[in-house]
Amino acid sequence: MAKDNGVNSKANNNNSKNVLLYVSAFGALLMILVYVFVYQRLTMEAEDIIASNRTLAQRVNVLKVYYDNRDTYMEDTRAMEQLIDELLVAYPADVREEDAIMLAVQMQRESDATFQNINMERGGAMHVIPMETVAAVGSEKYTQEIQFSKMHATYANEVSYEGLKRMIQVVYDSGNRIGIQSIAYTRGDAENPNLSGHMDLEFYSVSGTGKEYVAPDIAPYLTGTDNIFGENREQQ
Repeated sequence: MAKDNGVNSKANNNNSKNVLLYVSAFGALLMILVYVFVYQRLTMEAEDIIASNRTLAQRVNVLKVYYDNRDTYMEDTRAMEQLIDELLVAYPADVREEDAIMLAVQMQRESDATFQNINMERGGAMHVIPMETVAAVGSEKYTQEIQFSKMHATYANEVSYEGLKRMIQVVYDSGNRIGIQSIAYTRGDAENPNLSGHMDLEFYSVSGTGKEYVAPDIAPYLTGTDNIFGENREQQ
C-alpha cells in the first residue's frame, strides 16, 4: 500500500506540473493575443491621433497667420480688384457685327474711303477664367466665369493716303478695344492715285465682368439705298 501511495503522489505531482504548464502557456498566449489585437491597435490609433493633432496644429498656425494679417489681405484684395477694374474698363461686354459695320461708317465719314466689302468672323474664346478660380478670389464684384473673346473683321476699300491715316486714327479713337492685325494696300496709277487694299482688325471683348452690351447708335437709312454707310457725298 505504501508503494501505491508513492505512485499516486508522483502522478499527482506530474498532473499539477502539467496543469501549471498549461496555465502558463495559456497565459503567454493570452498576453500575445492582447499585445497583437489590443496593444498594437491602441498604439496605431495613438500614432494616428498624434499625426492628426500635428496636422491640425499646423493648420491652426496657418489660419492664425491669416487671421493676424486679415486687414492686410483685405487691403491687398481691394487694391487688386481696383487694378482689375482698370485693366478691364476698356473692354466691352461683347462685340457684334453691328460694331464692325459702324466702325466702317465712322472711318468713311472721316476719310474719302470707298468700301467694297466687309468680312466678319467670330474667333471664339481666347482665354477663360473658370468659375472656381473667380470664386476663390472672394470678390463681391466678380462672381461669374470671365471669358476673353475676339471677332475678326477685314475691310476692303479704296482710299487716299491721307484718308488711310484718318481711318487708322478712327480705329485708335474707337470706344471698343480694337487691334490692327495687318494693313495691305497697293498704289494706283496716274488716273487713280488712291490706294487699294484691306485692313484686318481684331475686336476684343470680355464677358463676366458685370457689364452689359451696349449696341452702337445706327442711323436709319432708306431701303434700297446705295449709301448704306451714310457717306456724305458732299465731302467727296
